[in-house]
Order: sequence, then C-alpha cells, then structure tokens
Amino acid sequence: MKDEKKLFLPIASDGLFQIGKRRGIWFPLDGDGTVAYRFENITTHYLSSAEELPEEFQKRKEQVAQEQQERKAQGLPFAWNGDIYNLTRFVMGREPIHEEMTLNLWFRPGDYYTFLATNKSLDDPAIRAKYLAEPNWYEPIPFFSNSFGIALVVVTKDNYCLLTLRSPYQAIHANIYSAASVVESLSRPVDKRTDSFAPDLCRCACRGLSEELGLIEQVDFSPKDIVFLNFGVNTANALWALRGMVRVQRTCQEILNKWSKGVKDKLENQKLYPLPFTPEDYVQFIIEHEMIGESLYYALVHEFGREQVEKALSRIEEL
Repeated sequence: MKDEKKLFLPIASDGLFQIGKRRGIWFPLDGDGTVAYRFENITTHYLSSAEELPEEFQKRKEQVAQEQQERKAQGLPFAWNGDIYNLTRFVMGREPIHEEMTLNLWFRPGDYYTFLATNKSLDDPAIRAKYLAEPNWYEPIPFFSNSFGIALVVVTKDNYCLLTLRSPYQAIHANIYSAASVVESLSRPVDKRTDSFAPDLCRCACRGLSEELGLIEQVDFSPKDIVFLNFGVNTANALWALRGMVRVQRTCQEILNKWSKGVKDKLENQKLYPLPFTPEDYVQFIIEHEMIGESLYYALVHEFGREQVEKALSRIEEL
C-alpha cells in the first residue's frame, strides 16, 4: 500500500498559474484577486539613464530597425520605434497598519526596437538557454524587462465581460484569444505623471480603455473604478504586468456597436467576444477555447469570492 501511495504524490509546483492540468505561462508575484491595490500604495520611480545593451542585442536591434524600414519601403506592415519604459527594479511589501499590498516600481527609458531585439528573441531556444536558463522572476531579468503592461477585464453595465481575439499585427501572442478586454503597455511620454517622468499606471489604463474600446473617461467609466488585483510576469517573453478589472457604464451591445464603427487602436484586436460575467461561463470558455484566462480569474475572484470560483473550476479537474 505504501508503494501505491507514492505513485500519487503531488508534483512540486513551479509557481506558474494552473487550472486543473492546464498549465499557463503567468507567474503570479502578488495578489490573488480577493483584494485590490490602493492607488496610493503603488509608487513609480524614474531613472533617466538607459540600460546599455550587450553587443549581441545591439546588433539585433540594428537588424530590427533595418528590417522595419525595408518593410515600410515595400508597403508592408511595419513596427515603429516608440518610446517605452524599461522595468529595472521592483519591491513588493505591506503597509504597517492593515498589511495592504504595496508595490514600488523603478523604470528607465526604453524603446520598442530594443523590446523586439530582446524580449521577442526569447522565442529563440538558444537565446533563452543562454539568458533565462534559471530565471528568478522576483527580479527583472537584465536586458529582458523592456516593457510593462496593464491588462484589464471590462465588465459592462449589463454584466458581460469582453474577451478579445488578438490581431495578427501583435508582436507577442498574435491571433490568440485573450481573457483581458484591454492590454496596454506603458508609453513615454503619454503615460508619464504630471510631476515627473515616472509612469502613471492609471493613466495608461484609461488610455487603453479609450484607444482599444472607444470608452470615454468620466462618461463611460471613472478612473476610480479601475482596480489592480495581481502583479506578475508572463514567463514566455519576460513581460511584467498588473492585471485588474473595471466596471463601465455602457452595455455590451453599446460597446460592440462603437467598436464596429472604428476606434483609435482597432488594429490591436480582430474580434471582441462577449461573455456573461460568471464563474460558470468562464469555465465553459476555458473548455471550448483551451485557454486559462488569468485576468478573468482574478476579476471573478474579486467579484464572487475565491471559493465560488474554485468550485466552478472543479468541473475542469474532472475532465
């Protein structure tokens, strides 16, 4: 009997987000959805000096620039070299009175071609083996922290959430379903705070809601209704991000109608997928599309509680 029991011992977890036997690429660092970060407990800092790239990646960056210029000259879709933020350090903590989550983030200036030359290179097994053989996700990986994202689940006035099918124009995870309604990366200088060059995370989230869904701040939603629920990293491409949700004052059909007529960044997504905002519908979507949907999980936990969401997810354990 002892030998038989040994066969069924649980396997040690590597910390990646997992539902049933479905193992994702998201490494949660802090927050489980039950409570939200207070905006005043997230502080951003800015260091004006850019990180110097090793020669190997500097050459890759020059190749990226040349390739994109050639694509532009040939009339093909191309990427422009926008100013972005490089995450250089972060510190997670708790405030002393109620032990609420705190997060301090330090950024340097970066650019999109550096991101393509480094983070996108992790698709190359040789690069990954050389630089991320044994990554420590509790610290930014040198040369591979060239972007920081905000992922939000939008919950409509009539209690739908909007999932997306990412467009083929995306550099990362093109043509796949996403359980986030909006995915926006920090951009310089449009997301900088009014008092410094450090980024304003709420401003980035509001911009994403406007540019990707056409939602109008203070009309369709209030910034105070945006909640950040989880901080972590996409381990496939070393992308650190905050995941959260926002309830908006538009029905699902109103948003779909506006999006169909065109929004500033409609090229981000090729399809919006409305889903009733319930744990049971979340489970059905996972089964049908063979995905995990970490952002939606945290939003549902925040709305319904972890016990109810996990009870619904027990269906997947049985499949």
